[in-house]
Amino acid sequence: MSATRNLRLSIWHWALRQRGKPYIWGDTGPSGYDCSGLVYAAYRSRGIDLPRTTYEMLDSLRLIRIRKSQAKRGDLAFFGTGHVELYAWGNWTFGAAAPGTVVGFHLMNSYWHPTMYFKVRMLAVQVPVPARCRSPRAGTGTHAACIACDAGMGAELMRLVLH
Repeated sequence: MSATRNLRLSIWHWALRQRGKPYIWGDTGPSGYDCSGLVYAAYRSRGIDLPRTTYEMLDSLRLIRIRKSQAKRGDLAFFGTGHVELYAWGNWTFGAAAPGTVVGFHLMNSYWHPTMYFKVRMLAVQVPVPARCRSPRAGTGTHAACIACDAGMGAELMRLVLH
């Protein structure tokens, strides 16, 4: 499994743990989210900085436009310029839809479907070394953000995220 895929799926699983929390306009969690707030928080949870709003995200050099057939879990699905969710699979997205709803899965239909899909450019991110990290680079003071350290698995599973 590639480092980029591991990171994207880690972001996806973080977002899934937010399921059932309320839509709160302008919020980035942890008690609730708006659409871009959930995407922002999910990627930020793994050291990937995206802009906060849909409009700013669409201007970001981190986004690479793709076709729906190329989209994978955790990629971004934009509904016009004012709404974003995470692509799930097939005709499903996952996100915070609108006031009065909760974070969850949404089925696309002929009236409500993404108009643009993007993958996120995953660049190496330097973070402080966790105390439990067994990476050979731990003595350097920083290392690449890694899912292995986040999960407490150590250097044998550490992946430098370069895309």
